[in-house]
Amino acid sequence: MQIKTIDDGRRHRRELWLDDDTQVGHLWVIDYTMRIGTAEVRMAGIGGVHTEREHRMKGYMRGLFEETVTYMTDEGYDVSMLFGIANFYNKFGYATCVAQHRFTIKTRDAEAAGARTQSLKARPVESKDMPAIVELYNANNAVRTCSMVRSTEGFTGFEMGTHWGAPVETALWEDDGGELLGYVVWDRDRTSVRVAEVAAADDAVFPTILTTLAQQAVEKRCEEITVFAPPDDPFAEYAQRFGTEWTIRNSRYSDGMLRIMNQRPFFETLAPELARRLSGFKGTVPIALQTDLGAMTLTPERGHITLQDGVAAEAQLALSQDKLMQLILGYRSVRDMLNTPDVTVTGDAVPMLQALFPRDTAFMWKPDHF
Repeated sequence: MQIKTIDDGRRHRRELWLDDDTQVGHLWVIDYTMRIGTAEVRMAGIGGVHTEREHRMKGYMRGLFEETVTYMTDEGYDVSMLFGIANFYNKFGYATCVAQHRFTIKTRDAEAAGARTQSLKARPVESKDMPAIVELYNANNAVRTCSMVRSTEGFTGFEMGTHWGAPVETALWEDDGGELLGYVVWDRDRTSVRVAEVAAADDAVFPTILTTLAQQAVEKRCEEITVFAPPDDPFAEYAQRFGTEWTIRNSRYSDGMLRIMNQRPFFETLAPELARRLSGFKGTVPIALQTDLGAMTLTPERGHITLQDGVAAEAQLALSQDKLMQLILGYRSVRDMLNTPDVTVTGDAVPMLQALFPRDTAFMWKPDHF
């Protein structure tokens, strides 16, 4: 068997061949930059995993994926992420770290918003608008854990809505000077209104956005609007006053899953964010983290965190790398993690761990899924 890597910019296709004429499967490794709070980490996104039907259930994809984990480590990625099928990718050290969030609002309730910014110019998004949209998106998600860092070169348009194969409709609003004030992206669908992304430079645009979505729902004769957004998003907070119903799905071994690839470089990038989390916390002490990828000691001093390989502290936390990933993204609490059989803590580590790893709402907008 042979594995071939075909590089295409930031996309890397990895193919498994039995011989020169028989390809049995492939997957894509895609370069991304992802936020964890204020930190920007190098993330390997896994997509397009496929095994030819006649070669399934023979262990070929397992072999390709195991080698790909080594490939991503050697290539220097901090973390890797995928949107996985159930009960497969946990075998390779991936853990669910991102809950799925969406809310619905009744169309009749959304109509009550009433547009308050009639003087704004409204039109569909055009390619010329993308630099301004990227800038607004990055500003709105500057500290959103698990959001992508978009660039004008890498994000040139909305290629999908709330799922693969879903074409989109868009609307944006600008002032008389042509300055972008807000935009919304939803699925092009005859029977539903499903919002994939929404952003605004000014909350005053929210009534107009919600009214626009209500008009779409009336035209399509659907009773409710679905918005894929995190609970602490400003538009979600605005919609709440009109009555919303939330669905939050926490999968066991599927959906948004991540793992650490290179632990020490990852924490070097993460150190300023961890120091920010400790700001105002009294009684910091050195703390050692031990995982299957190695051990290192974090020492807070004068607003910074220094790293040292190995265990050099009385306060220690020992756990697998995937569970550490869940803590870093705020998917699980320290309290819950310490109630896990294979996690151990020694010394006076708990208070500082709770400051280092607070609960958070990690979220990636649907158009960024891969």
